[in-house]
Amino acid sequence: MASPGPPPADLDVSSDVNGKVWRPSVRVDVLASLALVAWSRSCGEAADVSADLDVPAAATKRAFEAARRRARRLGARVVRRGAGESVEFGFWAPDLVARGAPEERVRLEVYLAEEAIDLTRDYQLVRFTRMRLPLQRDGDYLWGVVDGLPVGTRKDLGALYWLAFRDEDGRWSTRPDPLGASYPFGAFAPAEVYDVASMHAGRADREYFQSFVVGSEPATTSGPLRIRAPGNVLQLHVGTATAGGTIASLTRLVGRVAEKVASGAPLTPWERCLSEYEALQPLPLEPTIERERGPRWWSSEPEAESERRDEEAPYAARAVRVELRRPDVTDWGYDVAFVGMGATNAALLESGRPDELVDLAVALHTFPGRPMMLVLDLVYGHADDQSLPFLDPAFLRGPNMYGQDVNQQHPVVRAVMLEMQRRRVNVGADAIRVDGAQDLKRYDPATGELTHDDDYLLLMGELVQEVCGVSYRPWCVFEDGRPWPREDWPTASTYRDVTARQPHAFQWGPLTFAHNTPALQGFWWERWWRVQEILAFGDRWISGCANHDTVRRGTQLDPDGPINRRLGASLPEALRRAYDHPAGTLLTYVAFPGVPMDFFNAVARAPWGFVRDTDDRYAVKVAAEEAGFLDWQLDPEGFASADAFRRLKQLGFDELQGLRRTFRALEAAVARGVDPTELAQAMEGLMPERFARPITVEDLKRVSRAFMADAVAWCNVERHAGSVDVRAAAFDAELRALRLERRWLAYALGEREWCRLRRHPHVSGDWVDPSAVTAAWRPDPTVVEALRVAPGGEEALWLLANLEGESVEVDLQ
Repeated sequence: MASPGPPPADLDVSSDVNGKVWRPSVRVDVLASLALVAWSRSCGEAADVSADLDVPAAATKRAFEAARRRARRLGARVVRRGAGESVEFGFWAPDLVARGAPEERVRLEVYLAEEAIDLTRDYQLVRFTRMRLPLQRDGDYLWGVVDGLPVGTRKDLGALYWLAFRDEDGRWSTRPDPLGASYPFGAFAPAEVYDVASMHAGRADREYFQSFVVGSEPATTSGPLRIRAPGNVLQLHVGTATAGGTIASLTRLVGRVAEKVASGAPLTPWERCLSEYEALQPLPLEPTIERERGPRWWSSEPEAESERRDEEAPYAARAVRVELRRPDVTDWGYDVAFVGMGATNAALLESGRPDELVDLAVALHTFPGRPMMLVLDLVYGHADDQSLPFLDPAFLRGPNMYGQDVNQQHPVVRAVMLEMQRRRVNVGADAIRVDGAQDLKRYDPATGELTHDDDYLLLMGELVQEVCGVSYRPWCVFEDGRPWPREDWPTASTYRDVTARQPHAFQWGPLTFAHNTPALQGFWWERWWRVQEILAFGDRWISGCANHDTVRRGTQLDPDGPINRRLGASLPEALRRAYDHPAGTLLTYVAFPGVPMDFFNAVARAPWGFVRDTDDRYAVKVAAEEAGFLDWQLDPEGFASADAFRRLKQLGFDELQGLRRTFRALEAAVARGVDPTELAQAMEGLMPERFARPITVEDLKRVSRAFMADAVAWCNVERHAGSVDVRAAAFDAELRALRLERRWLAYALGEREWCRLRRHPHVSGDWVDPSAVTAAWRPDPTVVEALRVAPGGEEALWLLANLEGESVEVDLQ
């Protein structure tokens, strides 16, 4: 591309950002841009070799290696040159030529705020100066170096940017940077130029990282050491863990518990639910999708026809107004935008600044007495359909049950995904948990079938991080239920496919996956063969029954089914005790090898369910499928609370039984596939009188949205802090401490150790074959005993527990 020349002499773009006045002379550094292009060309082969399956593997490997080198400089990178700062931009956009956007019609579009922006406000209309700056092309890559741009920090908002391209009809389109560091207004809006290095300046956990040589395992290959497994893990959902629902409010909770531990002050029962852990694993923190019905978090005024068709000169500046909304969706975190996977979801940032995640890592690493690890949950197996307009088509392979398959077989996509992971974990995380590893597949031209991409999983496991000048490999956990989604996967899965190739890694074990429902009568007998597997193979497994998915499955049980009524007098009590069962916890923490994992809502015995308010088209279906929540997580006393389910009460649902009848009817109709309009008509007799007749589909959507918002509020753990069971919280914390003080309990069982069902009149021998259990012979009670012996024989732990059934007297002679 020809040099655009210097910027106009009179260009003076002023903006007042958070009280700081910028008067930058924004210009493209042409020489530096050309140097960046020259560097890109020196990286090697850049062509797309994945489209032709006959291309030799060596060529694909060369393309992948070249792409990995380039990926390190994609996105926006702040570069200090002497006393000043420049920003390097890099984009991979192979489809733009096909869109009718040749080189001279592609621009870097930047936005400079002309007034203060408060990232904590729900809504604001802001005036920006928008500039479209030229870029230099190297094949499918676009590069540029720009001076004079505001750079984001903890205190200041930086320039916002994305890629703009003009088609043959003169219409401008935009695409967000998939490798941005900060997205204050969501992943489908412009990213922010952010000084990533500033987040790490003065980290208080520097000493923690420098001690890794002492506390790490030898690497499986040459290079940096790997962080060892923690003694246990606490999983939680940031949005419902605290009243604030943000990373910053969670950090304050960790800090408050730390202060009490350091001073010896007593912890409240709720605070004890956070103590005696060595790792914290939030549900995914990456940017998620937006609400389908809007409004968009970034909405700029449309250009006039004359502006769209005008061939804008380089550096042309135009004043535009943009409606800004604070991202605020509720989501588990698994409906990922895939754009911005190296950044943090702005909906979880109290200040809108990505530094909050670094603050959490520091708070965990400096926890007194026993530092805690930060485990990041990575979702790379799919992208939501909302991502389709915002990603280059090469990123996606086609639809799947969650949205879109990710095309990690493409050498550049593969490299970009690994770079996303590297940047994500470089906030200072100690470990990764890979969601749905079985969904990452590759096409095998020899068989014509999709196979599991274990090579990519290996690359994920071997990725090297660098924080505070220390290089390390994180502890790795994989959720892999192959042959999922085959119907027999609950019994066919071994949960050992990844660890067979990566012996350093851990996998979610057979009692941790989604199909476990310990509230059912006979659960432990039905699953005892899986318990035997854990005892035999579980030293590289995550164990425990409670997590975000299993507790939700509990709310889907038939209330009239074979429920273990001895767990509690009501369904909510039975469910909460099923996932925080003293006998089950003893079994997990004393008998099982590997790493136990708990779920914050389960340990605190707080409600939990599927929470998502992004849907419009399927809003009624999503809400209807959660009808069981009203039976299993809510009782009349709770519903009667003045601050509970306010939105549904405002719609006229004043009585819990009536609400349950409405949702059960809705659930049944949706399951039958009733047409939405007919569904609205069918629900007319069950809807409160304040709804105008006839009932419409929009009325049902209003109810669905109100239900989801009320359910989210009801699931907030801090809301129930005052009702945490004192004895249960103390018992669990003491048991966790026992486990952490005896590292050898994580080892596989030795010759002198055992765990078995205790003999009783219906059983001969130590083991029970589930297939021999007939319907007429109910396994009641279920008494388990175990013996664990320290490797040196200096200590032995004996366990006796009644997993379910009536009380039983046992002769200990």
